[in-house]
Amino acid sequence: MGSLSLSKRLTSRFSRRRREHAEGEFTGSLILRKGRPYDPAWDAWRPRRRWPGVVVSAVVISGFLGALAFNFTSKPSTPPSVISPSALGQISAPYFPPVSPVSHDLQQASGKKSTSGVRFTTTGKFMIWYFQCRCVTNFGIIVHDASGTVIDVPVNNVGRTNLAAPAYYAKSNLSVSVIADGEWTVSLIDSSHLENQAVPLEFLSVGQSVLGPFAGPHLEAVLGFIGGIGNHFTMTVSDGSTATPRLVAFESQSFYRTLVETNLPPRFFLIINGDGVWSAKVKK
Repeated sequence: MGSLSLSKRLTSRFSRRRREHAEGEFTGSLILRKGRPYDPAWDAWRPRRRWPGVVVSAVVISGFLGALAFNFTSKPSTPPSVISPSALGQISAPYFPPVSPVSHDLQQASGKKSTSGVRFTTTGKFMIWYFQCRCVTNFGIIVHDASGTVIDVPVNNVGRTNLAAPAYYAKSNLSVSVIADGEWTVSLIDSSHLENQAVPLEFLSVGQSVLGPFAGPHLEAVLGFIGGIGNHFTMTVSDGSTATPRLVAFESQSFYRTLVETNLPPRFFLIINGDGVWSAKVKK
């Protein structure tokens, strides 16, 4: 009986499968993957069409490139500096104020190697450093106050150096350490007794200079600068005190323009610093 019942059940299942094939519900081969049961929904999957997204991306990129091209072609380029090639052969060293070598307004020290304990006296007003060195490697200046505390490092350069720099110190006796491997001269100039500069004054140089003094309260100057990527030009105005100078010009690329300033101090200095070649023509 048991074997008969089993035979009927198998026959019944086989008959049902035959009917399924006849009705067209499943006619393919059933392949079972190990560890993952078959899901009939897999047969209905179709890959997503991506061409609409590709077209949209192409339109966006084309629009961006078109806007970028329009930006570069529709705007005038920055006019080049008009510092003439012939003038470039007349570049001066940083400006040294017209002070007599025997004047009490000039303090100087010289040497051929590193040293320390060089003495300078400050007035508590605006003064001007002037540094020169025929160095091969490092040239550095470290300024100490009367107590030995470091208050300034106005120079930290490599190789041959000519540099002017403003000096803003309280009235004191300073001690200066010099780091050098060649002939050097350090000058400190008291600017309070300098005569006003006659104008027009034209000066072409590199690096930092202190021009003046000039009579205020007006300034008209034609400025030019030739610099590379990352180079800067700055010009500040000092009233001759130790107060922070006023910034009147800052550029990060080559330029040529006229600068007009009003309401300046009755007597002022121009502190110009450029990483490239610069020219300044002070008209009034």
